[in-house]
Amino acid sequence: MRTSAKIVTALSVTGLALAAGSAFTGAGLVNAAGPSQFVGGTVSQTVTGATLTNLQYGFTDGTNTAVNKVTLTFAPGAEGKSVGLSLAGGTPTGFSCTDILDGLSVCDAAPGASQVDVDGASVTVTEAV
Repeated sequence: MRTSAKIVTALSVTGLALAAGSAFTGAGLVNAAGPSQFVGGTVSQTVTGATLTNLQYGFTDGTNTAVNKVTLTFAPGAEGKSVGLSLAGGTPTGFSCTDILDGLSVCDAAPGASQVDVDGASVTVTEAV
């Protein structure tokens, strides 16, 4: 194979990789928290309105199956905004979240409540009311 053909092929593969990597992002949608932070297989995390840098699940028991708290860490620029959280999988449980302060928002389930079989998280950040 000629050198020029090798270069064109390499550039084409690089372009496809860049296009594939950017196909799932858009304005206001950034998810820098990886699925490795979730226990139990595949998880889908979506974020709108801010850049999420970490998502930490809290559990009610030692088996790490019943989620009752989620601590969210955001990149600068989200200070003072309101946060909404919805977990997918299992029987839905409502979570109430604090406004972002020092880059953090803590979302708690009602006392004694938790959600099991969680396989996704949706976070929405809006201007505080």
